Amino acid sequence: MVASALGVSFRQAFRSVSLTLFPLAFIALFTWASAGSTSGNTSDPVRASAWLFLGAHLIPFALPAGKLTVLPLLAVIYPMWAIRRGLPTVEVAFNKLNGARLVYAFWYALLSEFLAVASIHHGVSANLYLTPVMTFLIAMIATLKFDRTRNRAFYFALYLFAIAVGCAALAFALSLYGHWSDLKSISVVLGGGVVGGILLTLLQILYLPNIALATLSYITGIGFSFGPHSTINALHVTLGQVPALPFVSALPTGIHKELNYAIAFWGLFFIALFIFMQRGERSVLRSTRDLFAQGLRFFIVIAAIAYFSAGELLTGSLNPVGVIWWRFVAYLVTAYISASIVAIYIPALLRRALHRG
Repeated sequence: MVASALGVSFRQAFRSVSLTLFPLAFIALFTWASAGSTSGNTSDPVRASAWLFLGAHLIPFALPAGKLTVLPLLAVIYPMWAIRRGLPTVEVAFNKLNGARLVYAFWYALLSEFLAVASIHHGVSANLYLTPVMTFLIAMIATLKFDRTRNRAFYFALYLFAIAVGCAALAFALSLYGHWSDLKSISVVLGGGVVGGILLTLLQILYLPNIALATLSYITGIGFSFGPHSTINALHVTLGQVPALPFVSALPTGIHKELNYAIAFWGLFFIALFIFMQRGERSVLRSTRDLFAQGLRFFIVIAAIAYFSAGELLTGSLNPVGVIWWRFVAYLVTAYISASIVAIYIPALLRRALHRG
């Protein structure tokens, strides 16, 4: 019985890996063939497909010239979908969800580690220590069963944050439109052809959540970095060398002092959240307990998103690129505490004072 369940979980983990790996292998092989390679060595696109698979799981890479630690957040959705597809079969074999998830995630992490070891080539390698950890965590998250009724405030906060990131993505699109001539010039210089242009566009779409988060940080007054000693916020724009990539054309080049006051957005964001949380009569002690519990969950998720959205982009001269995660979280925590004082504790003190009067 146990051996049969282990076999089922292994087959489903292998199937989930294949669902992600095989399409990536096709893309890598098609790109290799259309690029007109003269080596004739098909191991190159096979190895590249393993790198794409690992990169889709946000696993950092060591390169001969530096590191690649800023990876596309949107890419992780596809492997999570592939992982979730295999869960029902494993759950039936184990009859217990938690046990099924653990064994399923273990096999998935083990297969991913095998791909990481097998794909090491010419100084390019995925982090062998983080590979099993990241793939195991992603598999565990992908197989979660969410209970929105018990954690409505937490999910409401995530919905608000997603809306804010979406608005930032629209702001980024407007900035691209405003710098259309620069965008066109960079695209012409790159000259990747039809296949290269499609792949470059797809890559930038996958990086859109990273870009949108940096844009949100900029328009709310926090700012972000694009290389060492760089500062990009409403009051300062200091840039060094930037790569010739189309999305770079949307980088701000001037000062927008009015955006410095947009830091108040996060206060309003959390006040809206607290109004949602405070529906019905609640004691101050219970409100404080909920504030701590929901805030801890929310900021752990936001810290993880901010951390994985930024990093080093191929070379040390582009490190860090994106939001500084601890600064971003520190601003939000400060706004969270300030908003709780305004929306919860001051009204509670006023009600107590009026009751005594």
